[in-house]
Amino acid sequence: MRTKQHGQPRNTYVNDKQRQFLESTQKRRTFVGGRGSGKTTVAGHQTRVEMNYLPRAKSFLAGLTYTQLTSNTLPAMEAAWQVHGLREYDPKTGFGHYVKGKRPPSDWIKPHQPPSNYENVISFLNGYTIQMLSMDRAELARGGNYDTGHIDESALMKQDHVNKILRPMIRGNIYKYPDSPYHQTFCDYTSVPWLPSGQWVFNTEDLAKEDPENYFFLESNAYDNVAVLGEKYLRDLRNGMTPLEWDVEVMNKRLTKLPNSFYPSFSEEKHGVWKTYTYVHDDETGLTHSIDSDRDPKRLMELSFDFNAAFTSLILCQEHGNEFRMLDALWVKQSSTTVVDALVDKFCDTYESHERKELLIYGDRNGNNKQVGSNLTLYQTIQQRLATRGWKATVMVQGLDPDHRLKHIAINQLLAENNPRLPLMRFNRNKCKFLIISIQQSPIKPDWTKDKRSESSSIDQERATHLSDCFDNIVYRKYGHLFGQAQTFEKVYFLGRD
Repeated sequence: MRTKQHGQPRNTYVNDKQRQFLESTQKRRTFVGGRGSGKTTVAGHQTRVEMNYLPRAKSFLAGLTYTQLTSNTLPAMEAAWQVHGLREYDPKTGFGHYVKGKRPPSDWIKPHQPPSNYENVISFLNGYTIQMLSMDRAELARGGNYDTGHIDESALMKQDHVNKILRPMIRGNIYKYPDSPYHQTFCDYTSVPWLPSGQWVFNTEDLAKEDPENYFFLESNAYDNVAVLGEKYLRDLRNGMTPLEWDVEVMNKRLTKLPNSFYPSFSEEKHGVWKTYTYVHDDETGLTHSIDSDRDPKRLMELSFDFNAAFTSLILCQEHGNEFRMLDALWVKQSSTTVVDALVDKFCDTYESHERKELLIYGDRNGNNKQVGSNLTLYQTIQQRLATRGWKATVMVQGLDPDHRLKHIAINQLLAENNPRLPLMRFNRNKCKFLIISIQQSPIKPDWTKDKRSESSSIDQERATHLSDCFDNIVYRKYGHLFGQAQTFEKVYFLGRD
């Protein structure tokens, strides 16, 4: 592609799929691309073109969270801008083309509609401006007036937020750029969705077939960008991934919906929560940083474990009134010590700042068995290791595992939310992505048992049924009594007893 820098043409390499996207003139465009295909880079190229041809225009860059935008999206876009010769403004030298999160120099051209403040705003010297929007606070984005719009990882967003909040805001300055093919374009860039809620991104594909003059849809995989990535990179990437992860994440293949789910009452839209962060402005960088808002640091937390030699996992939960919140999912696949010790250390490191160091422990009943060569059970080992890090833990696991049919019925009655006396299950969609995938991808057998063949397959094990077992183990043991389902007890080993 060719842009101009200081009036001189500048050639920049793009792959064929990126070129197709950048040369398209449709106002609505979608780029669905696998890892390494260059979809975020093309967003950088596209905004550079807009900066060139739409001076003083204002665009938005929307993501699920500010963390996603500042940590993942913006660095890739800046790399594309730098290929075009653009540099971030340096106040010491007075040289540069854009500033982030700060009021631009007074002698720079202002946009037609300047922002009320410059927090999370990128300003270019010719007045072109990008406002970053975090859609986990979608209501705060309402009412804007923009000339173009871009969404990164759109499959993570709610379709309603895109259609009812973002798209209507592209309405600005229609008479300022009457002949520009770039004005009022709306572009989204995303990977293939793992979850059903993201399937809406393929709507542009159908619309492009019906109305190709106004809609453009493009798919790409990493091999479309092999000239940049190199064959060796792709070989190494494939060797380090499972076939499913390779197909979806790199080769951009679509997933099919699971028809025979163990959790038919689960709804990602109903049970998942995006608003799990509060934001703090960093005066030094001008950008916004996130902290957890769904976790109360003064309240005890609850862990649920699932033990496997090659994949030991836990989920972190907390009660909030009538809500039972799944806050995080952690796992360890290998360790220089033991996977259990490594997982406990990972939890302690992650939540060192939690004020109330008190835990309830749930999980696999096999954790109550004594370990070979030790007088301690797995849960006692966990308790001791937590104690060395300042945590007090109480083990809540007693008895046999429940009948599969009773467990299936009870959990799905909880998820159905038809009884106001039952607690509500809520999942942090930012940190529990793989727990949600595990639940969505758990089949049921004719005998009411969960089909757990994924645990012995080549699938990436965070997408297998392990994490859903963590969910079962805590939810049924906590709330099974609400359905009149008594647990069957067996011998439990306690510290200091035979």
